[in-house]
Amino acid sequence: SIIHTDEKINSDDEPTKAIRKKKNASMVLAAKAVKEGEADAVLSAGNTGALLAAGFFIVGRIKNIDRPGLMSTLPTIDGKGFDMLDLGANAENTAHHLHQYAVLGSFYAKNVRGISKPRVGLLNNGTESSKGDPLRKETYDLLVADESLNFVGNVEARDLMNGVADVVVTDGFTG
Repeated sequence: SIIHTDEKINSDDEPTKAIRKKKNASMVLAAKAVKEGEADAVLSAGNTGALLAAGFFIVGRIKNIDRPGLMSTLPTIDGKGFDMLDLGANAENTAHHLHQYAVLGSFYAKNVRGISKPRVGLLNNGTESSKGDPLRKETYDLLVADESLNFVGNVEARDLMNGVADVVVTDGFTG
């Protein structure tokens, strides 16, 4: 359905203030519709920070997930694509955040894209398990230890379009 709105969240609005102040903005109304079960999802080309804030403060968090990440399905040579996150929601992350992104991405790949056992890769500067900065090394260890994930190891940017993984995890600054 279409709902008329008389407020707009601009790209230069401070996200949290905007969703609290502009109660009739389409993004706020869409998030409320998801919370109330009137919609399944929100798609927006608007202020990314406000979209994340609306999801966080209006829809609410998923249990055991500290913060949302932005994800996109990107193309591969074989046409199957891969899901990558975080693509800019969080510039600073911990290994636990990256592990949570892997869980979210794997869930999406399985339940939305229909991949029975999604291959999860960690974007890094080499494929060896010893590669990377402390964040990547700690994340690698968490992903290896999580038996619910089909972790295929570190993946390099040059191989992403070749379909080396169904889900690729990175921090929001890199993504």
